[in-house]
Amino acid sequence: MRPLFFALALLAVPGCGHAAAPSRSAPPRAAEEMRALLTELIAVDTSNPPGNETAAAEVAARWLREAGIESQLFEPVPGRAHLIARLKGTGGARPVLVLAHLDTVPARREEWASDPWVLTERDGFLYGRGVQDNKGMAAASVLALRRLTSDKVKLKRDVVLVLSADEEAGGKAGIDKLLEHHPELREAELAINEGGLTELSEDRSRVRFVNLQAAERVSRNVTLKATGPGGHSSVPPAAPNPMVRLAAAVARVGSLTFPTRLTPVTRLNVEGRVKVTGGELGEALKRLAASPDSPPQEAVDAIARLEPALAAVLRTTCVPTVFNAGTRPNVIPATAEATINCRLLPDEDIQAFRARLVEAVADKDIQVELNMTPPDSPASPVGDNAMFRAATAAAKKVWPGAPVFPRMSTGTTESTELRRAGIHAYGIDLFALTPDDARTAHAPNERIPSASLQPGAEFVYQLLSELAK
Repeated sequence: MRPLFFALALLAVPGCGHAAAPSRSAPPRAAEEMRALLTELIAVDTSNPPGNETAAAEVAARWLREAGIESQLFEPVPGRAHLIARLKGTGGARPVLVLAHLDTVPARREEWASDPWVLTERDGFLYGRGVQDNKGMAAASVLALRRLTSDKVKLKRDVVLVLSADEEAGGKAGIDKLLEHHPELREAELAINEGGLTELSEDRSRVRFVNLQAAERVSRNVTLKATGPGGHSSVPPAAPNPMVRLAAAVARVGSLTFPTRLTPVTRLNVEGRVKVTGGELGEALKRLAASPDSPPQEAVDAIARLEPALAAVLRTTCVPTVFNAGTRPNVIPATAEATINCRLLPDEDIQAFRARLVEAVADKDIQVELNMTPPDSPASPVGDNAMFRAATAAAKKVWPGAPVFPRMSTGTTESTELRRAGIHAYGIDLFALTPDDARTAHAPNERIPSASLQPGAEFVYQLLSELAK
């Protein structure tokens, strides 16, 4: 980190100095740039559906153009643009992609304490839809390319920025469409994406660890369907109506617990957490690390109670999310459907998985429908490789003392498509968050700590600098 940049970054953190009024002729401070660009991106409502990513991509393109960086927009569907920009290297190594998506999940204004599409600072936090998922990453990535250009960093590999569309809904305009029409992106060796974890201690005094996402579970929706003759509600049928039968089946599936299994990436994550975790959770992790092939149930139960996000990647999970039945209060429905969202471990046996569901449904007249294609979610290499060396060096500059180790994310990201294309993709979380902060992604009042903003942007820059050396 350069001394001037470090000093300016300190001025942006409460309690670390007093910032003078900016000069109109001077370039904005790094922290001010990050906040300004993030403000613009959040102001563009890219709720998916419908997306409207083109408008946000044009904002990013303008910021790049002002720094002399050309970009192109690929619009597979009107209004749904991906942005691509490339800084050329010497060709001494294959390119690195830095990826962020511009769409967000929807927000309902009445559920928020402030306007979701206005970046708002309140009580030490920055609020706005997409501030955490994933416009913060988009803003930091744009600024990283600007800084690589202004600092005249010598790049041995091309650095390719991709701001993608349609990640949240995964429709016809997503990353697979981009890779199809821009096969040159497949030349990349490495990719940086969302999906990691930079955990802030509960007292917010230090970063406990930095996790690179190297694997992820596979999302698979299951539809349960019950049918019957229907009729008038004034004459209850002799047999339970479809809604009653389906509700009972959904309750049984909702309580279904799959066996605990530690994948290779999760084993490394547990081993890394043991070294930095104390108390009851630390003891449970020690017991789990000592017996990864036969996980002690009491340790698993303790982890589920104390760290639900970690417990989620120890097994396949299924959660009921949607129920559709009935048209009027006085009509017995003839059809009732429920959607169960399941997150499969990457090596899950799909046939055995379906058999467990059918057994839990315990009703031969209820249809169980799902995609029976085996999971195809390869992991990226972990250990002493270019990405982990670069992340360790970058973390040392931004969060001294925070160890770096891999994780499997609870959800899915575009990294799965990149890995299938032969690109070693890794997820980061550029913002240091407590578990409570992290849970606001996709929720009302999505937030990050104000003090995490500029260190996060700095981490993206340092990581790309290390990878491109």
